[in-house]
Amino acid sequence: MTIKARLLLCAMAVLATMSMVDCNEYSCGGFGALPCTAGGGTGSGSFGGGGGGGSSTATAFAFAVDQGGTVDGYTLSSSTFAATPNFVAPQTTITGNPGAGMVVVQQSGQQPFVYAVFGPPNDELFGWSVSTSGALTLVSGLPAPLSFIPDVSIPFNQYNIATNPAGTLLFIADSFENQIFVFQIATTGALTAVTGSPFPTPAGGSPGNLTTDGLGNYLYVTETLLDHTGAGVLGYSIGDGTTNPLGVLTQLSSSPFAFNMWQLQGDASGNYLVGTTGNSAAPGFGFSGTDDNNLYVFNIQQTATTTPAGTLTQVTGSPFGTTYSPLNIAMQPPSSGGEFVYSFSINDSGAAYNPIEGYQLTTSGAQAGSLTPISSFPTSGIATGHWGQFDQSGANLLVYSSISNGTTISSQLGALSIDSSGIATEPTSPVSLVTPGYWVMTDPQ
Repeated sequence: MTIKARLLLCAMAVLATMSMVDCNEYSCGGFGALPCTAGGGTGSGSFGGGGGGGSSTATAFAFAVDQGGTVDGYTLSSSTFAATPNFVAPQTTITGNPGAGMVVVQQSGQQPFVYAVFGPPNDELFGWSVSTSGALTLVSGLPAPLSFIPDVSIPFNQYNIATNPAGTLLFIADSFENQIFVFQIATTGALTAVTGSPFPTPAGGSPGNLTTDGLGNYLYVTETLLDHTGAGVLGYSIGDGTTNPLGVLTQLSSSPFAFNMWQLQGDASGNYLVGTTGNSAAPGFGFSGTDDNNLYVFNIQQTATTTPAGTLTQVTGSPFGTTYSPLNIAMQPPSSGGEFVYSFSINDSGAAYNPIEGYQLTTSGAQAGSLTPISSFPTSGIATGHWGQFDQSGANLLVYSSISNGTTISSQLGALSIDSSGIATEPTSPVSLVTPGYWVMTDPQ
């Protein structure tokens, strides 16, 4: 059997055995299948932009890969969160494939687009435009062939596809081939490979989670390892179409950076990255076996001085202590101007999700770069999971969990409303996805 085939089988096996729960029970392969009744928290409040008063006006849409061959749609409003008919017509080429990553892209004044990558044996890149009703329409020229091998730790490597804040570029990390694909995105959603794409990465740790700074000047790539940890951070300047062709990646002279991050997220100001090492003592998935109860904050040198532009340095006071060891984080997107960050983790027994933690990043004054816990976090009574994503408004946070009843695995999305103080409530019940797999959320056009 080839290495490529073994990696594919490993990735599929990991996803198939993934079974984390938010009801104090968890199973993963040899740890046993524990019965669980899926449940979600309840709370007061309404979802951002929902109109209030029980209005059914959509405030966000979610889309999830269905291994039956479709992408399923879900609509969130101020009073409901439910499956809707806004799904993609069956695509038999993706049947049985859990996908390898998804991302939402939106340019100013344009409708959002959803892009999804499917690794072996499909090796395709799909893209759809999203209507105001949440209907998906395949972008002209797609799907397109794309030789792509995702990281084998597929359930946790959610950000191997990313976009710049302007929504004009698409980045895809190929962990196995050590390269990064870059595409220009037209206003129609059509994709054109950037000159020089794919760009090779240095030998060593595989390119994994991606993020840009909040201004879209730099791309940062965590070099991920199979124990859900990082081996360093690669940094690239992104061609702006003037001094360098749009989207062309040039490795920073000060890169790679010796920060063993699993995941990084850029803040709205463009001056900071918030990250986690991804360490966990929880059994399963080959975790490192050691907790790291910290979040890390890095300053981005936006202009060259005595320090090269794009260089990362830890801010004073970093790392900042957390209650639990974060596996993944979700930060309000640059488009929202928000500075709240939330972390997701599993307890050390591997028996349950820990409560979500929330922090606010200070971006000015003497405490610039510091993280402060948000009042009421960690909190109970709301959805928990190991992965969260915001919509563009920064007011809605979806949380993903995988549930095992002892024989089958199901996945859920819980929708949290984030108020101006960063406090989260869950006004409606979670929805169940048809199959485990990748997912994204977007605001209406």
